[in-house]
Amino acid sequence: MKKQLTTLSLFLFCGTCAWSQDDNIIKTETPCNIELILKTPGRWLKTRENNGAKVTSQERQQIFNRLNAIHQLVFNLYPSPMGADAIPHYFTTDNRFAYQHKMESGANGKLQASSVNGTPVVFYEYGASFCDYHCLGRPNEIQRSKYCEGAMHITIDINNLSLIFMALTLDDYYADIMRVDGRPIQMLSPIVGKWKGYDVYNPGGVVEATNIVLLHREGMLPYVPVTRKQYLERSIACIQKFYDKAIKDLEQPEGLQLLMDKKERDVQVTKQQQTRDKVIKFYRDELDATTKEGLLDSPAIISNDIAYPDINIPIFTTQVKGGKMLVTENPDYFRKDLPKYVPQLMVYYLANADSFVGHTVNPFKLIDEHFPIEKLQAMIDK
Repeated sequence: MKKQLTTLSLFLFCGTCAWSQDDNIIKTETPCNIELILKTPGRWLKTRENNGAKVTSQERQQIFNRLNAIHQLVFNLYPSPMGADAIPHYFTTDNRFAYQHKMESGANGKLQASSVNGTPVVFYEYGASFCDYHCLGRPNEIQRSKYCEGAMHITIDINNLSLIFMALTLDDYYADIMRVDGRPIQMLSPIVGKWKGYDVYNPGGVVEATNIVLLHREGMLPYVPVTRKQYLERSIACIQKFYDKAIKDLEQPEGLQLLMDKKERDVQVTKQQQTRDKVIKFYRDELDATTKEGLLDSPAIISNDIAYPDINIPIFTTQVKGGKMLVTENPDYFRKDLPKYVPQLMVYYLANADSFVGHTVNPFKLIDEHFPIEKLQAMIDK
């Protein structure tokens, strides 16, 4: 009886709709508007799969059992989307946790990094995008989001920390120097608050639009803080190399720099030398102060980008003030006695979309308030 009532309600809500042969268009008998969209039933579409992990059929089944269980948690919260389609996706690939960067000279003398060592794991991901409908075509048409751009979405990564790291685009010598025991230094997104007892990470420093939380086994973090000493020493080396290269390019000009008068180049060389010395002194003074205060082994939580040259901004701050902690992946975190597909950490990522603000049901709000995060936590090491 309940199923019959649900079916009847869909007919009543969309009495003026007719499905077009074009699956991205819904024909309507009245002009499209937000009220009509909000009464139009959406769909859960077929799961999109991208499977790159080299695993046995039994291992693959174990992975998909977990992904299916996660999907059911999301589906249960919003089984009948209105004015939107929901598209789930599964992704798997082989990965290495706490890998090291092997630096080698490549084309034009540029250093290139390749990943070596680390713990072999299977990185897999569950995602669901909620793609809202629009009045973009002819008056009596509702248009579905064909490409689902800018959709509200949830992503859950298993055995991968990338979602809590901020993207770094470092010059080759920065990538070479900014390593600890060969492992690349990563930048944690700022912590902007709490959600259900978990720290909330957000690369933009705001909590309303995106919630990112890390799930891991109790008593051990999957990352290791970079110390102030490690960061300052490496920053000094990077700054020295950056300015030395800039000065060398002026002293031994090529290309367009040959058009610059030598006297002008000499002036620029002097300026670069003076700036280099000021910035390096700034970092060395901080190293001396950190040594005197006994903070050499304290976590490096920085105000700006890595090796930032502005001497008017403090190098270190706190996470409460929006600082970014520098870390490396913890080589001791992953248990070797568990199969490589077992979830040993998860990152839960929920992103809002402005287009759902006027909807009767905002999937972001629904999931944010009711998602049973404890059921994900219970999957760790299982």
